[in-house]
Amino acid sequence: MRPDESEEVTAESAMPLQTEPAVLVRLDVPLLNQLDPPALLLGCEVTALAMILQYNEIPVTKNDLADRLPVVPIYYENGLHGNPNKGFVGDVTGSDYGFCVYHGPIASLAAEYIPSNHVEDISGQDFSSVIAALDRGFPVWVVTTTTFLPDDALEVWQTPTGPVNISYIMHSVVVVGYDADSLYINNPYGQKDQKVDRRNFTLAWEQMGKQAIYIAAETPDQAEMQIKE
Repeated sequence: MRPDESEEVTAESAMPLQTEPAVLVRLDVPLLNQLDPPALLLGCEVTALAMILQYNEIPVTKNDLADRLPVVPIYYENGLHGNPNKGFVGDVTGSDYGFCVYHGPIASLAAEYIPSNHVEDISGQDFSSVIAALDRGFPVWVVTTTTFLPDDALEVWQTPTGPVNISYIMHSVVVVGYDADSLYINNPYGQKDQKVDRRNFTLAWEQMGKQAIYIAAETPDQAEMQIKE
């Protein structure tokens, strides 16, 4: 058989070897720290969103976003929990109890600052969709865990609109790049281009519902994006 032009053949085995795609993509996304004053102790989601909005030259702060984020109570009088698919559960500042918010309210919040047709909520899709967005120069807001490992202590909350999986170590970051074995993230705890294990991170992301959002709009000059082969 004649191998494709994109394949190589070894002399010993005569087996085709597939050429690999670019092994490193890194986007220069501004870092924001959720603990910088005025601190949002539980505000990783809006801090991560502010990073990708600022990457698209939208001058918004984490606190601007927090002020506009819908809020739901932790408990209702009937004993049900608040649903993070409807708003932030509790107090995002951390001055009182609070937990998290999921992709739906975050995508809606992004659409208040940029046309909604540029807000791509790819939640539920395979992680290859995150990689594809990075290849196009779009950093991706995701939900994972603080350990970047799956959580073995998930709880199921009963909410007014049905059961919801909750992790007490849920965390939101911005994926800014990748290579064969690793991902690179901007962590709202103050770490830029943090390198994490790709497989474990993906497993945690999948466990947390495959939540991912990016902004498909004009991006900074491509000279600011580092792509190596």
